[in-house]
Amino acid sequence: MRSCPGSVLLVLALSLCPSLVEAAAVTYFVGGDREAGEAAAEREGGAWLSSLSKGFAKAAGDLNAGGEVKVLLKLAAGDFDGDLGSGAYALPAFANPAGELRIEGGHTDDFASRNPFHSPSRIVTIAERSAPLWTFARNSKLGSLVVDGLLFDTAASNAYDVDTNSLLVGKSSTHVFIKFNYLELDELAFDNCIFMNSANRVMETTIRAATPQAVIRFSNSIFLNNRIPLKLDTARFRNRPARIEVDHCSFLVNWAYNPDPDTGLPAAVELGPRDAADEIVLTNNLFYANFGGAVLALHGQLPSLVISRNNFVGNGLLHGETEPESVAMIVSAGGRKQPISIEQIEEFPAVDEAEGNVSIAPGIPLALGDVKTLDVEEVRANPGWRNEVARLLGKNLQGTTVAIRDYAPKKEYDPQNMPIPTVLEARSYGASPSR
Repeated sequence: MRSCPGSVLLVLALSLCPSLVEAAAVTYFVGGDREAGEAAAEREGGAWLSSLSKGFAKAAGDLNAGGEVKVLLKLAAGDFDGDLGSGAYALPAFANPAGELRIEGGHTDDFASRNPFHSPSRIVTIAERSAPLWTFARNSKLGSLVVDGLLFDTAASNAYDVDTNSLLVGKSSTHVFIKFNYLELDELAFDNCIFMNSANRVMETTIRAATPQAVIRFSNSIFLNNRIPLKLDTARFRNRPARIEVDHCSFLVNWAYNPDPDTGLPAAVELGPRDAADEIVLTNNLFYANFGGAVLALHGQLPSLVISRNNFVGNGLLHGETEPESVAMIVSAGGRKQPISIEQIEEFPAVDEAEGNVSIAPGIPLALGDVKTLDVEEVRANPGWRNEVARLLGKNLQGTTVAIRDYAPKKEYDPQNMPIPTVLEARSYGASPSR
């Protein structure tokens, strides 16, 4: 730590030793009851704002003034539906590599208490959505971005076939939830969040690492009923991040890119290649009833992997594997995509640690349904197979010979009946409101 020369004048001392100056902290209260919000803002020296769009604008203004500025956006419970109700937010440019932005949801209308899982702040959309839910301005810079306690749900911009109870991908908005646009920072964190009903990726973590110490973190969050929800990767830049970690998260009833055992993207979490990070750590997570598998690791060279103390249950349906512990990972072996069980994880060369993984039915009242898949060998020999693919894509059909059902149907989030383990032995895995 640098020492500062003594000085009679405090101003001179501060000018010689900027580290003595505490970072400026600004808090904005967004949504909820205006009168109560203004009172809370007055007590804490902040301001009340009517919309998240204004919150992002105010945060950018404060951060872009420079210095070690910390901005906190406190969001009341309720729905946030984009800039002027457009179903999407175009975030302003952030230009402060020392700045910290924290977005915190789940506050009561009067901001007196907070419970994000039972009273969520919901980032929702509209049927005509034509952009990601959040799009960061290209090449923005922050020191830290923490998103804590938000629910992201794109069901409104999806289309569903009532007859087959399936997602119609071609008629749905397939933009990711969050587009980072090469956001540069040292910390990216999602804590206590819920992501659900994506028609394509929820996100790829393609940020630029400001330093080699950069960390990406997901903790105590739920990924529910998404199509190929999460890819753990980063943008190639000057620095490779130190670590990407996913801890105490629940991956529940997520879907393969296609209902086809040969699909290239079957699993709930996809791992990026060696340059994604020095290390990828998956610990204390629950992977339950993911249609195409839990973790996909196909690159020839991968980061160092720690995959420990996770609960893998029922992730093999697409591959015809019914044992609870099957298809914990899908790896490249012998020139093919090889599903492996829990016991085989430690045999995979890229895995440095694989301790304490289990398969314990969690007792969560969720089900995949009676899913009908494409049998590749039979369907390729059948001239009508393209009709079923066209049906999933929302295109015109010339006839139907293979019935696909229950592929990624819409699911609702019920705060009073959260999808958390009820079996005692399984409660230490995945997300929980008590954590």
